[in-house]
Amino acid sequence: MEAGTQWWAAMSTDKTDKLLLLLMGIVILLMVMNLGLFLRMNQLQSQVIQALQSFQRPTGLTAGTQAPPFSLADVNGKTVSLQDFSGQRVLLAFSATACPACQQMYPALRRFHESHPDIALLMISRGSSEENRRLVQNEGLTFPILAWEDDVVKAYQVPGTPYFYVVDDQGVIAAQGFANSLEQLEEMVKADR
Repeated sequence: MEAGTQWWAAMSTDKTDKLLLLLMGIVILLMVMNLGLFLRMNQLQSQVIQALQSFQRPTGLTAGTQAPPFSLADVNGKTVSLQDFSGQRVLLAFSATACPACQQMYPALRRFHESHPDIALLMISRGSSEENRRLVQNEGLTFPILAWEDDVVKAYQVPGTPYFYVVDDQGVIAAQGFANSLEQLEEMVKADR
């Protein structure tokens, strides 16, 4: 009987060792799979972040940044560039003819232009040539209304309309932001000083 017990104990130990080895193999395999899954998740996270960056809204150029140069056609087809106003302060307005907030700003822009002859006012307007011509006629605007060009808008990182930049006499952005009233424009220009 003792020999049978020893044989059974030996078989039991052998089975236990095999089971332990099998379990250790499974645990190691699961750890390797988890590591692989972790690495793949990191890759996917990086890809998602890169894809989402193209959907981020621009925030506008910050004060102290050199204003990007541009040359755009006005409503009469004449080319106007930022360089034309070198040595002069400029209020640069980004607008859209279909934007209700922009439409409310046109009278304020006209009054601003009339009360600040020392500051050049340029508007880059998103609208057809005909819409921009009607804008000049209907609102009595006497400052240049320039054709919207996506490359210029991207260079200025315009987040929406109506958006404004105050460019100092050295061609450097002094202030920027959205404005919905003459008072906000006045505050923006004062912040430049």
